[in-house]
Amino acid sequence: MSNLSSTMKFKKTKRNSHGSIVESLPSDLLIEVLTRVASSSFTDLFNAKLSCRNFLEASKDTFVMKNISIEKFPTIPWWQVKDEVSSFLKACKESGNPEVLYRQGMMEFFSWKKVESGEEYLKRAMEMGHMEASYVYGIILLCKGGESNEEQGMKLLNAVKKSRKLGECRKRTRAFTLSMWIRNPIVKCQELTTCHAKTCGRRNNGGIGGKRGWPWIEDDEDKDVEEVNYCEACIWDDEVSLFCKLFR
Repeated sequence: MSNLSSTMKFKKTKRNSHGSIVESLPSDLLIEVLTRVASSSFTDLFNAKLSCRNFLEASKDTFVMKNISIEKFPTIPWWQVKDEVSSFLKACKESGNPEVLYRQGMMEFFSWKKVESGEEYLKRAMEMGHMEASYVYGIILLCKGGESNEEQGMKLLNAVKKSRKLGECRKRTRAFTLSMWIRNPIVKCQELTTCHAKTCGRRNNGGIGGKRGWPWIEDDEDKDVEEVNYCEACIWDDEVSLFCKLFR
């Protein structure tokens, strides 16, 4: 009996010690820890929330919600989602979670025909460093035309190319568009650039879709586009054309 009492006392002391350690940590540190957990796994965050009250309270912080990973959530929940899931995603959006903003922007712009608000969501996600949002928003700016839009659009796309994630952005964007109803197909509003630069490799390639096709985009690999000696305008012109094919 005495041994059993000693064991129970030890376990109780151990639990109290664990609880007191967590309770002694400053809230800023708890939030930072949970943010790192949330950015890699929603499941791990959920388990942490169940472990103690302090983690539960810290998990409600805006910074945690802003950085939480929602990769395991379906891109577009066609079925009726539970109230708690809907509330969770709404909280993520209000906290400025870039992935949620990107998904909202894609749905509003391409499916719900809410062009202005959809573009704004994509822009917000882009400003927070979301790569697919930067890619799509850059394409949209090029399609809108105008010197300012084209300059900003090429700047965004160049940043994506520099990150070596251009191929990944294409694949993920394509997967997203295949999962939703397209009611607002993006259309390039200006004519394709006619390049007269003597040094541009496009002149010797038969133009867009010529003999060599799109050597840097056909296989979705992030190849060094400079090796084909195309000018910047031609490179992104072809990229826009490829993107628009998703909606035909």
